[in-house]
Parts: sequence; C-alpha cells; structure tokens
Amino acid sequence: MKLLSRYIFREFIKTSFTILSGILVLFLCVTFLKEADDFIKQRASIIQITQYYLYSLPGMAGQALPFAALIGTLLSLGNHSRHQEITAMRAGGVSLVNIITPVVLGGVIISCLGFLNNEVIMPAYAARAAQIKNVEVGKKQRRVIYQQRRLWLRGPDNSIANIDLVTPDRTEMIGINIYKLNPDFSLRERIKAGRLVWEETAWKLRDSQKFITKGEVIVTMPADGEIYNIVEKPEDMGMIVKNSGEMSFNELWDYVRRLKSSGYKAVRYEVDLHEKVAFPFASLLMVLIATPFSLQQVRSGGAARGIALALLITAIYWALSSGGRALRLSRAVSPLQAAWLANVVFAIISIMAIYRMQRQV
Repeated sequence: MKLLSRYIFREFIKTSFTILSGILVLFLCVTFLKEADDFIKQRASIIQITQYYLYSLPGMAGQALPFAALIGTLLSLGNHSRHQEITAMRAGGVSLVNIITPVVLGGVIISCLGFLNNEVIMPAYAARAAQIKNVEVGKKQRRVIYQQRRLWLRGPDNSIANIDLVTPDRTEMIGINIYKLNPDFSLRERIKAGRLVWEETAWKLRDSQKFITKGEVIVTMPADGEIYNIVEKPEDMGMIVKNSGEMSFNELWDYVRRLKSSGYKAVRYEVDLHEKVAFPFASLLMVLIATPFSLQQVRSGGAARGIALALLITAIYWALSSGGRALRLSRAVSPLQAAWLANVVFAIISIMAIYRMQRQV
C-alpha cells in the first residue's frame, strides 16, 4: 500500500473506531440509567455490574459498527475535502478510484469484524451477560444444561426433563422425556411426550405415555392432560431458551431447520438467520453511500453536518430494514428478501452515486 493510501486508510480507521468508542460509551450510559434501579434493588456488586456491561459490549458494538463506519467516512474524507487535500491529490495525478479504495478496504475490514463478532464473540458473551443478570444478580436458579442441541432442566417433584425443541412463542415444547426420581436418585417414573403445551394457567402433556416402575414390573399408561409445570409461565422461558442473538449462524440454522421439520413457522428466526450475514455488510454499504457526500468541497458545517447526514442515512436504513420485516410478516416477500432489502436498496443507491460522482469530479 502506497504512503498516500496508508494515510487515507489510517485516518478512516482511526476516526471510525473513535466514533465507535463514543457510541459505546453513550450506549453504556443510557443502558445503565435504565437498569440502575433493578441493580440497586437486587443489591448487585460493582464487580457484577462491571462484568455484565463488559459482556454486553460485543452486542452493542455489533449494532454500532455500521453507524461508526458511516460517520468515520463522512468525517475523514470530508476533512480531506475541506482542507483541499482531495484537490491536491487529483492535481498530482491520483485518480478518484485510488483515493476511495483505502476507505472501501476499511469498510470491508469493518464488515468482516462485524461478521466475526456476530458469529463467534457476541453469542458467548451475550449468554454470559444474561447469566450474570438473571442468575448471579437476579438470584434465579439455573436449572438448564445444553447438550447436543437439547435442553436438560430440573423440574418439580424431583424430576429432570429432556427437551428437544421450544417453539418461538415459548408456549410449546416438543420431544419431551421426563424422569422422576426417588430420594436415592433411582428412577420411579418416566414420561415420554410429544408435546408440552401451555394452556390457560398450566403446562399440560400431549401425545404422551407414562412408564411407572413397580418392583421388577413396568406399568404403561396414558399421561395426556397431566400438568407438569416445568416453569411458572411462558415468560420464564426467556432465561432457559437462547434468543437469536445468543446463537451462532450454525446454531440458528439448525434451530430453524428443526422448527420447520416439526411443522412450525419460524418467520422471525428465519429473518434473524439471514440478517446474521446481511447486517455486517451494512458497514461496507455505509462507507460506499457516504463517500460521494464526503468528497464534496464543503467549507462550512464540518462535523455537525456530517453527523446530521449520518443520522438521516441511518434512519433511512433502519426504516428499510423494519419495512422488510413487516413485508415478511405479511408474507409479501421471503425471509431472504426481507433481510437483504435495505442492503440491496443501499447498494443500488451507492453504485449510482459513485458513478455520478466519477462523471462530475
């Protein structure tokens, strides 16, 4: 990389990650103010609070990266333009492509970091943050173990339940095996159920059979309609079942596949699955769409104008993203189209804007 390219690249990366740091500090302050009362009531220690927010940082960073790349482009290239550096480069025979290539390369790197964060770092850190908040601070009993994509939970009446799948609305569990134990941990009863369904105020077994041990004889009888309150209500499943942010791409892919093979719709999770790939590309698109605006020779407005423009572009992106989800819920588009709608629109606008810029400059 030539000296000039390194200079442009360095300024872009430095500005983008400075902006990212500022956004994360703002996120942390706002989040802490919202959750401070809960921490005080639960008498959380400073160490627990600090750990919780440290483990929450990758999730915040994943959401903030495109916005940081956008502002970084507007401010770094805009600063070169305001100080006539772009004019000097063009006068020295540097093509427009060579000027913007280091910034685009920076956008590619930030997009790759975003994907790496979403796939490797954020799922593990988000799960750890949830454990600190719910178990260590909230004092809720941890009753779940994940093993080979199945759930093992401690249930009532000295029992252990093995669950294959939980539906997205958290009101039904599929593939249940319940083991009720004696005080000496010997098996006294086993229940195999196709489903465990929340009905009005209780969890009830469906498509089930009960196997009771009586001496050396095992008695079999139906168990449909029996109540097995593994949790008090569906809302309590939040600390047991992973959300999409706590799953890697492969885990979410497998969850969606198993839901669909069981006959359940997984619209929201399908969109989340495709967004795990689509959203990291937003950083590169933000760089591309901001580049034409940045190279205009603006002598006034400076950072304030850049930030205002960034807010407008971000609002349009989120509106398109939300619109894609709404279209998917109305079945007007597929999950793939819903997740990539904003990216496709921004890609088209970016290409048109850069092409127009090349002809004008």
